[in-house]
Amino acid sequence: MFSVRDAQARDIPLISPWTRDTFSWGDYVADSLTRWLEDPHLKVLVVVDTDDVAKGVSVVQLLSPREGWLSAARVHPDARRLGLGTLLNAASVEWVREQGGEVARLAVEDSNPAATNQVVKLGYRPGSAWVYAEPPEDSTRMPDESDKPTVAGRSDVDPAWMYWSTSEIADAGRMLLPSVWKWRRATVADLDLAARERRLVASAAGWLVFEPRESDSIEVVWVAAGQNDFPRLVNAALRYSADNGIKDVYFKIPETGWTGEALRREGFEVTTITVYSKPIVK
Repeated sequence: MFSVRDAQARDIPLISPWTRDTFSWGDYVADSLTRWLEDPHLKVLVVVDTDDVAKGVSVVQLLSPREGWLSAARVHPDARRLGLGTLLNAASVEWVREQGGEVARLAVEDSNPAATNQVVKLGYRPGSAWVYAEPPEDSTRMPDESDKPTVAGRSDVDPAWMYWSTSEIADAGRMLLPSVWKWRRATVADLDLAARERRLVASAAGWLVFEPRESDSIEVVWVAAGQNDFPRLVNAALRYSADNGIKDVYFKIPETGWTGEALRREGFEVTTITVYSKPIVK
């Protein structure tokens, strides 16, 4: 009754109407479909009915030679509970396997129990919990003047990596690194690139790496600090933003318990996300 094929441009007008209001804030799928289809690194799949009409869509890609990432799975409201999500997932995992991948991952917000139940039924297991922290809209707090942060050089890469790789934060995050809403295993080359692009910041409390966001904001995606020093590293991030005319600081880092707690104390709105993984059988 249903089958999976590669998405085509002619599918976009059929998919867009039911991929705009998936969540309370809307959705990003409808506005991204054209760009996704033009990206050679992405595989966009649709599940179609006997009339070849798209009733579901998903995206899969390789983030490294062994790591597949699945995202943007959506099913038409009238076709839910018919196994379409299972078909899309199976086709995505098969594509990763064909590319030589060894693991498939995806992320689900903990506030979405229906999606959580579905991915568990599909054989995924929770790998790591993450904090996504949004800054308070009306914050007037000025960061402390101590522990002035500085842009770190490449000489900081090795000590920062060595500290992080044996830390509780790295263990909690299973050595993964987020980029936008995708996670893959971090490498020392990531830290070296951050240093060359002046995105590695050091303070007496530890190190952090940020990625630029729109509207003069940054997102901290990697931190190297212990439990006692982490609040000071948060302060260093806020101080760095204030010193450089950056409007807002977001965080997307592993949840250790004390990371989320420290960010909440600073007034951040914290959402928890779980990255799930499934090994791929060769």
